[in-house]
Amino acid sequence: MTSDGPVPPVPSGDGPPAGAELNDGGQQRPRYGRRRGPVPIGSSFVPRLGPSAGEPFASIDDIDIDMAGEVLPLGRPTSDTPVDRLRFVALDCETTGQSPHRLVELGAVAFTLEGHIMSFETLVHSTDRINPYARRIHGIGAESLGGAPPVERVLARFRRFCKGAVLVEHSADAFDTRLIASTMETAIDADNLDTSRMAGAIWGLRDTIGLERMCAELGVHHRRPHHALADAEATAGCFIELLRLGRERLGWNTLGDLLLVAQPPPPRINDGARAAPRGDADGTGAVRTRRRHRGGRRHRRGGTALPTAPPET
Repeated sequence: MTSDGPVPPVPSGDGPPAGAELNDGGQQRPRYGRRRGPVPIGSSFVPRLGPSAGEPFASIDDIDIDMAGEVLPLGRPTSDTPVDRLRFVALDCETTGQSPHRLVELGAVAFTLEGHIMSFETLVHSTDRINPYARRIHGIGAESLGGAPPVERVLARFRRFCKGAVLVEHSADAFDTRLIASTMETAIDADNLDTSRMAGAIWGLRDTIGLERMCAELGVHHRRPHHALADAEATAGCFIELLRLGRERLGWNTLGDLLLVAQPPPPRINDGARAAPRGDADGTGAVRTRRRHRGGRRHRRGGTALPTAPPET
């Protein structure tokens, strides 16, 4: 039996809310579409992959120790430090995919030329909209961020994770470190190296090379593209191979040698006073009117037409 007219609202009580659509059996119809609500914030890391080689895994509140249980050195290395004595941190970020970019995942690997020391990976809580194209690339949606820690706690732990190390990323414009610096409103106290610049110096490239192509050229395994930790692992593997080639061909033996060819531009942090709003540029509170100039004769109102050139005789 079907109804010819709309189903009347059900009074409030034990039944469905007033105005709800009911099916033929008198039950409430399911509402399609995504239900938006508050995304809960967590207090511990939420990884997607986990470490690849059984190395220790950083947590949000652990202390800074290495594999032997000793406290890691926190001093920034000098430019004459040999590369064999350096500790590196390869990092990668996944974002909301639209300006202003917000961090939704951070992955990093602390390593030396002898192997991995510790891994760092977590989703990051965010209430910003994630661009659909970015979601298709990295697979992170708003529903994935429930229970993830806030960005302040993640970056506070990451700063401790990076102390005394040289940062390594695959980004000619230092996108990842710029994003972290702009979020923290201060730059990380560490030198930064870009693997695409290293590849350009070794192979004489005029343009940047993608991470997946560079992994194929160097024979580096990339277990899951567009996952922050996997991208960081691939960056670390490419860095070691590029450094080996650079030492053989170009004599890269110290941190200073690497900085000369692979250091991206430093992040710009806007820590000064913001500009005064338009109309109050002098700070006196006086509102200034701004005349709008419009091109063309037909946009001039209440005025005379522009003089024309005299006819040729």
